[in-house]
Amino acid sequence: MDQIAKNSQATLKPRPKAKKVREPGYSRIAHLIREEIFGGRVKAGDRLKVSDIAKRYGTSTNPAREALQVLEGEGLVTIMPNRGASVREINEDMLQNVFDLKIILWAYIVKSFVESATPDEIAELRRHQEQCEEAVHKGDYAAYHKANVAFHDFIVDHHFNSEAVAIIRKHDRWLQALSKSDPLNLAQMRRSIAEHWRIVEAVENGETEEAARAIEEHLMNTQTAFQDRLRRKRLKKAD
Repeated sequence: MDQIAKNSQATLKPRPKAKKVREPGYSRIAHLIREEIFGGRVKAGDRLKVSDIAKRYGTSTNPAREALQVLEGEGLVTIMPNRGASVREINEDMLQNVFDLKIILWAYIVKSFVESATPDEIAELRRHQEQCEEAVHKGDYAAYHKANVAFHDFIVDHHFNSEAVAIIRKHDRWLQALSKSDPLNLAQMRRSIAEHWRIVEAVENGETEEAARAIEEHLMNTQTAFQDRLRRKRLKKAD
């Protein structure tokens, strides 16, 4: 084969296909909208149009519509026939309902953890708590928030009741987003780690009822902190 033919064959070689850009899935879009709601960039009562969401996040309408359905399930969005979706007001009554459920479910989950946790798992829970405490000593809220989520997730991840876990996960996602927009102060973080230690000690001692009482007190104080934030925002808006 002469050189011209070789060059012609080289020229005719198929080019590699360009990689297709993967559009964000509905869970990612739901996460981004959730962050916008709790960051105050999307207000209560704002309309959420599927076409606008698809355009903003570079996706098709189906993932955008599914994301709104996820947020409706979390209570952050209302979808009305012929009217579309809008952002629900996150108020003190809504928060009360959420924590009423959380307190019941967490008492159930932490009791199970006390009864089933291995020595290695108990040691791991303590390590998460030590990371929380270290972050508070440094006054590092971002590190504290990360360690605090890991502490609670570690207990939940070991539970067998997927339905109970799903409800907790649903509420935790938006409480964590709300925490980012209005973080705890140092005194509140110190109170939180003291309550964590009470939970850890109850787990280490195999005390199921004490662990349930400790998590209940912890959640009630957390609820008070969130309620105070919402109350301040409501009063500020009224002014």
